[in-house]
Amino acid sequence: MRHWSGMIGLALAVWGGMSSCIQSEPANPEADILAFALPGEIALTEAVINRNDISITVRKDADLTAVVPIISITEGATISPAIGTPCDLSKAVTYTVTSESGAYQKEYTVMAIAYSFYQFDFEHWEKLDNKYHYQTPIEYNMENERVFYWDSGNKGIALYQQHTDPSLYPVHKTNVSVAGQYAAEMITSKGPGNILGIVNIPIAAGSLFTGNFNLANVMKDPLSATEFGQSCDERPLRFTGYYKYKAGTGDYIDPNGKVLPGVKDSCAVYSVFFKTDEKTPFLDGSTILSHPNIVAVAILPSEMRAGTPGDDFVPFDIPFTYYTNEPVDFERNHYKLAVILSSSFYGDRYEGAPGSVLVVDELEVITEK
Repeated sequence: MRHWSGMIGLALAVWGGMSSCIQSEPANPEADILAFALPGEIALTEAVINRNDISITVRKDADLTAVVPIISITEGATISPAIGTPCDLSKAVTYTVTSESGAYQKEYTVMAIAYSFYQFDFEHWEKLDNKYHYQTPIEYNMENERVFYWDSGNKGIALYQQHTDPSLYPVHKTNVSVAGQYAAEMITSKGPGNILGIVNIPIAAGSLFTGNFNLANVMKDPLSATEFGQSCDERPLRFTGYYKYKAGTGDYIDPNGKVLPGVKDSCAVYSVFFKTDEKTPFLDGSTILSHPNIVAVAILPSEMRAGTPGDDFVPFDIPFTYYTNEPVDFERNHYKLAVILSSSFYGDRYEGAPGSVLVVDELEVITEK
């Protein structure tokens, strides 16, 4: 009896210890919206979560006054308004997520975009993250609400180079402009080289594009980190604007860090109109100029990509070349438009010449309407 009593006492002691361990496990401190979606009869695209801002393109005739979003949040966290609550997305809506521990809160601003943007003056820039100091151009809708239409390689650069001065990031605003106060400037510089044996980044090119930079893929597959395109509801005809470009005068460096003598850098200035489907919600760095869903492309000719004379802006007016005779049908299909700008044409592959500088301003996509 004493033997069994001792065993039982030991078991209870062990269980008590395990129970105390289980009870003392800390509550989840995270407070994130992991996924956000709207019903298919309302949404035209998937939602883009950019730090604390969520944007999603919706049909122009959609009733947004009482929409029930489909939301996924961190395990154990709570959200207000609660999941399943109808909300009025005809204006910006703020969601507050509270961690399971109750110690942290995060606010998200959700914006439904009911129309597309075709003119870009780069007058408005904003710091999107309090930890890092890079800036991104912001668009405003007809209700004067902020819309996050652009993203850049700055988000990836901030992982290994935390600058306190926004002008030290590859993409930043400049007060040398065609009209207004600001323009967008992109610079190619030397990269950090080999990072923990995971990826080699010999150069870092300034890249700005309509879409989203997905940090989850930046180390394992850099070309898939760029998710190009925003919703487009008009047939594009021409891509116009102003630019000036100077290629770096030093060595051209390939993705392996090898110098390629005699090779000159060139810039990227182009727009791609493409059809989306379930398998292709966007194009990325490996498909942006080669995917079969591409309908039309407007790209700066190679001789213009090499550089501009003097220090003045040069205007460009590029027609969209349509790759198919298939009619553009906005009733049956959904389309996106991507605008891609970079100080090195192959900068997404981590190659180019340090010192290359591209400045663009007053861009516009001319459409049939």
